[in-house]
Amino acid sequence: MTQNPGTAPIEGAIDPTLFRKTMGCFATGVTIVTTKSEGQHHGMTVNSFTSVSLHPTLILVCLANTARTAAAVQARGWFVINILQEAQAALSNRFARPNEDHFDQLDLTINKYDLPVLPGCLAYLVCRVHRIDPGGDHMIVLGEVVKAEFRESTPLLFFRGAYSTVTQDPNAQQADLYWYW
Repeated sequence: MTQNPGTAPIEGAIDPTLFRKTMGCFATGVTIVTTKSEGQHHGMTVNSFTSVSLHPTLILVCLANTARTAAAVQARGWFVINILQEAQAALSNRFARPNEDHFDQLDLTINKYDLPVLPGCLAYLVCRVHRIDPGGDHMIVLGEVVKAEFRESTPLLFFRGAYSTVTQDPNAQQADLYWYW
């Protein structure tokens, strides 16, 4: 039984492995969060990312508390969400490995905010930290989007612990867009 501070005990908290496998059933895109703090580039692969609001334009990303990139985002107050396209699984793996120079020999673009933007991505968003909240072993970062660019391509997906891609079905039913903001 888990105790939630200030409330009654929570019945049936689940095993973290079961939770991870269950969440793996939710296909996500793959992003790399990049920033620059104290003259050094930082970046990490992230799939806990979503849009939050149109007015103002806000996104949410979750960063591991122990990650150097999380500390750098907190210190700098600015970051880039690089949304990967299907041919960038190797780049995702590169930025998923801890304690490496992820930027070594990488052809970066440094934008007007002095932030690193990765080459060949499907899209990117430049964000200013709006708010940071604790979320267990992660920090929940709300970012205000100040610039966004995209190009036509196919996204890299993550599903059940493996990379995947979108297969376009010409007979696919179109979504009712009333729920899409």
